Amino acid sequence: MRVIQEAPPIRHAQAELVKTIGLRLKASRELCNLSLSEAARRLGYANPSKLSKVENATDTNSVPIRLIRDAARIYEVSTEYLFGLSDDFEAGVPRGMTPHLLDQWDRMRSRDLQALIALQKKIEAATSVIPTIQRDAQNVIDAINRLTDLNGDEFLELRGGSILTAAANRLKKSAGDALEAERRLHLVLAEPAAIESTDET
Repeated sequence: MRVIQEAPPIRHAQAELVKTIGLRLKASRELCNLSLSEAARRLGYANPSKLSKVENATDTNSVPIRLIRDAARIYEVSTEYLFGLSDDFEAGVPRGMTPHLLDQWDRMRSRDLQALIALQKKIEAATSVIPTIQRDAQNVIDAINRLTDLNGDEFLELRGGSILTAAANRLKKSAGDALEAERRLHLVLAEPAAIESTDET
């Protein structure tokens, strides 16, 4: 009876699959912060070297199906990910997110959003006086213009007259620039809240 040898391309494909499984098993274990010894114990291996051989694809003949099933459960990843059929750990969650990491990610996002809201309130409180400054600057400019109209150029020729006029104009411009900067910052800070509202719906 003639034995039909396995075609080299098939052996190569099998070796690549075993390598992929090994790499993803190792990545999943490290993401769970499990040592090789602890992971081996949970997966039912008395000797960590056996798990190490699988992770490093030392034995390219096969990978126990039981190992893939148990690893998917312990590492909280999908079997599709371990087989290299998907880049998502689990369906329906952001890429690379286990339920534990997803919960942490949501907590961090919520905390950052609250910090942005608090910052926005402080900025609004600080910038609430800008319109008053702008109005006062305009009043000073109007008063200077009135004095100039009444006294001609004599007021501007007085010591400090032209300096006062220039300073009032600069103050008005600075107040206007501050209002525009506050408006742009308000739009930026409002974006996370809008995204959060969209996610909740």
